[in-house]
Amino acid sequence: MKKYIWIVWVLGFIGCSDWLSIQPSDRIAEETAFSSLSGFKMALNGIYVDLNHSSLYGQALTTEMVEILAQRYDVNEENTRWTAFKNYEYTSASVLSYCESIWGKAYSLIANANLVLKNCEEHREVLPDDYYNLIRGEALALRALLHFDLFRLFGPVYAKDSLLSSIPYYKEFVLSVNPSLKGVDFMNNVIGDLREAKECLSEDPIISKGVAGDPTDVFKTRRNLRLNYYAVQGLLARAYLYTEQLDSAFVYAMNVIDVQERIFPWINRTTASVGVDPDRVFSSELLFASENRNIGGLFSSLFNAEILKINSLLGMRDDVIDYRFDYKGESDLRYFSSLRNRTMVNSVDYKIFNKYQVEVGDSLHSQLMPMIRVSEMYLMVAEILYRNGERAEGATYFNTLRDKRGLSGYGNSYIYYFVEEWWREFIGEGQLFFYFKRTMADEVFSASERYSTTSVKLRDYVLPIPNGENKYN
Repeated sequence: MKKYIWIVWVLGFIGCSDWLSIQPSDRIAEETAFSSLSGFKMALNGIYVDLNHSSLYGQALTTEMVEILAQRYDVNEENTRWTAFKNYEYTSASVLSYCESIWGKAYSLIANANLVLKNCEEHREVLPDDYYNLIRGEALALRALLHFDLFRLFGPVYAKDSLLSSIPYYKEFVLSVNPSLKGVDFMNNVIGDLREAKECLSEDPIISKGVAGDPTDVFKTRRNLRLNYYAVQGLLARAYLYTEQLDSAFVYAMNVIDVQERIFPWINRTTASVGVDPDRVFSSELLFASENRNIGGLFSSLFNAEILKINSLLGMRDDVIDYRFDYKGESDLRYFSSLRNRTMVNSVDYKIFNKYQVEVGDSLHSQLMPMIRVSEMYLMVAEILYRNGERAEGATYFNTLRDKRGLSGYGNSYIYYFVEEWWREFIGEGQLFFYFKRTMADEVFSASERYSTTSVKLRDYVLPIPNGENKYN
């Protein structure tokens, strides 16, 4: 039986087990798709493009659902699906359907990554060594990234239940359903894929030429739009910290910090907030970002308080934001660039969150969705050093970030302000909920009242695996 790869990458909202039995009608034979270097490039690029699907990093896993879980927005009760996520009520049909769309889309892209990896070996003769290593390394990293985020959503709370059964890990393109793995085994697979990806990317053009890459081939340029050598190490740091392997997390985070000034320099206030096209995503600091041509539409449909009704607005209350920024918003570059405007909706003042507002449509930074940034490395190193008793050194890394955001530093007790920096640094980027899950927070900041918190139970951190999947796993 022939196996096929989507070239138009539109697999739809289906479960993993359902997708495995699908016989697509619009397809190109696998042996044709991978008969040339250009076919490999097209297949890999297709996965990157589909990361921007609304069920993944184009909405649900960056700006919307996962941020609602973190109590980022003052969700109106009329929007029952958003309210259900905010209240950690996962039994409604709309919530289960939304979870199924995330699950199905992610696993379909994992299958496509595995198809690329399989054909890297079966059609090795069409790939020069440098392209073989780049393509294989990026495909491995994509497979790990997608699996890791599925685990952070649907898997158990690792710090407590690492030996519980979690979800399947797919390392081959197969037409059968894999069994679920224990959390520790699942994360070993994530880390193994990332370590292998790092080795494959050891001659990545970003190492010698920076983010611009190798101008002789567009496939090798704009390296922070692909899972490059340093982005993979950032993901390794994230995965090792998630599994409480502090020494390894420290090594990989420092590997990124060591090249930060040369390759991922801090944004300056003028570039980030002044002019007709401010760089509100701080693009120079991004280890990896997806290029999303619909960023402007995302802003209009979720955050534009001037045109949206309250039941369709993901709004942040003005008083809550000011409190979260210690009433020093005008000093804080994150506030100054993306949160300083406000509007009134139903007699309540809201901030207009315009990080993703497109004002000049042809700039690259206006199309970027941040996936991992250098500031996360500083926060990780600061946490690890504190936990290892090296508080003074840890404060240096923590205060470096605060200084670059326009704030004064703290002394050795900086850990008490740690969660506030996580809250401020990754607004609209989907990392806050995973921080709370990793640290097993039982209370998180409220989105509705500035002095209040919302209680969270450990079970609230685990989204429901779609109906029909459990019987296979």
